[in-house]
Amino acid sequence: MFPLETTLLGLALAVDAAVASFAVGILNLDLSVAHKWRRGFLICLLFGFFQSLMIWLGSHAGYYLSFSNYGYLFQLIVGGIFIVLGIKVLQESLDGDNEPVVWGFFPLVVMAIATSIDALASGISLGSLPQTHITALEIGLITFVMCSLGYGAAFFLKSLPGNWLLRFAAGIFFFLGGGIFYNYL
Repeated sequence: MFPLETTLLGLALAVDAAVASFAVGILNLDLSVAHKWRRGFLICLLFGFFQSLMIWLGSHAGYYLSFSNYGYLFQLIVGGIFIVLGIKVLQESLDGDNEPVVWGFFPLVVMAIATSIDALASGISLGSLPQTHITALEIGLITFVMCSLGYGAAFFLKSLPGNWLLRFAAGIFFFLGGGIFYNYL
């Protein structure tokens, strides 16, 4: 059983990863069922792994990254990544072709890292606790479950037109990136 504080922190940190998983799930609607399951598991595993890793790194070395004179730049870079992802998805939705949009492994890793930067900063508060690796694993597991729910929810919307779903996914990425810029500028 996870402590209440760990559960709440894990849920708060996993929201953006779950929303990004939902957006990627929308992009994977045209894949075969087996491919959807594999991609979904990979996406959830990546998000959970990097969330856990960033909490652990934050608890050990995050103090310098977050409280230096340049700490705010990390969040702005994350916001920029989300805006670029939104532009890419919006361009795909506006193209006349009906080719499915499938991202490779590297863009998924970049997105997993981008959604986990806040966990790096949050890990600082855990630096004085014993056994932060256990807390990091718990938060990674919570993220995995939340991403599974977000990815699976995308398949309930498959009756909507594909271009509109892509535009909705782009809007999600713009919202995530814009929220970061709004908070840090």
